[in-house]
Amino acid sequence: MTIMKHIYKTFAASVTFFLIFLTVTAQNFNELYTVISYPVVPAKFCDLHKDVKESSGLIYFKEAIWTMNDSGGLPEIYKIDKTTGEIIQTVNIGNGSNVDWEDITQDENYIYVGDFGNNNGNRKDLKIYKIPKRNISNKKKITVTAEIIEFTFHDQQDFTGNSRNHDFDCESVVSAGDSLILFSKNWADNKTRMYRIPKVPGKYEADPEDTFDADGLITGADYLETSKSLILIGYKNHIPFMFLFRDFNGKSFGKDEVYRFDFVRMTGAQTEGVAWLNKDTVVFSTEQTKEFTQQAWELNLQTVFDLIKGN
Repeated sequence: MTIMKHIYKTFAASVTFFLIFLTVTAQNFNELYTVISYPVVPAKFCDLHKDVKESSGLIYFKEAIWTMNDSGGLPEIYKIDKTTGEIIQTVNIGNGSNVDWEDITQDENYIYVGDFGNNNGNRKDLKIYKIPKRNISNKKKITVTAEIIEFTFHDQQDFTGNSRNHDFDCESVVSAGDSLILFSKNWADNKTRMYRIPKVPGKYEADPEDTFDADGLITGADYLETSKSLILIGYKNHIPFMFLFRDFNGKSFGKDEVYRFDFVRMTGAQTEGVAWLNKDTVVFSTEQTKEFTQQAWELNLQTVFDLIKGN
């Protein structure tokens, strides 16, 4: 296989400012990676309410972050007050159920909630709930009816189940143009596959369009169409990480300029949701673990890049 050269810029979370340059070879693709390590520490954005212990996705809507719980939670999304971390609005999906909600995304007119978590690899009822924003009033608690997009992975043939040892889990979705783009969470090989399905309610078979060697588990994503910037978040060996893809075209990963941030000072945190606040800043959530409470964190990417240029 042809050797492809990628540039990964890995930012290690540390209070000591230094640069480390090293070269490693990724065995799976025979690709040569240049890794640049640089320290950065995210700031706390807000605490999350005790009823949102398993925040599994984020969007920024109506000048607030919105999130929801993982599997077993109620079929609800929550608007969070940044100052108190309290739930200030609850939107219940009246025709929905929370089998394993894993991510949330939006476009100008709709919010999309992904019920496609598949730890055991045996689900055949993957779906996305499509909620019209016009139906979300300012009432503290409301119930809405969602349209439903159903899908399966065309390349999955085996549904016997193999808990956390397969490549057909999914915890990430973004909106891009007229499509929803899904990113798999590959327990077995730590890569991620990209799938595309229409936003129109119906039943679909999703074909893989591209693969990326994430060297970890991808658990969340967000895409900023105005700058063509894709964020993927996840963790490996209990250390959270984040990928930034520049000039993402929605059809392939576009691996010419890829940055990786490793938050080593957050070891033990389980990062799940991520959203763009603006063109420079992202916010991401962590579930409750032994080391961390449920929280949201903020990272200004431009500040990080300015620090690099200054050194």
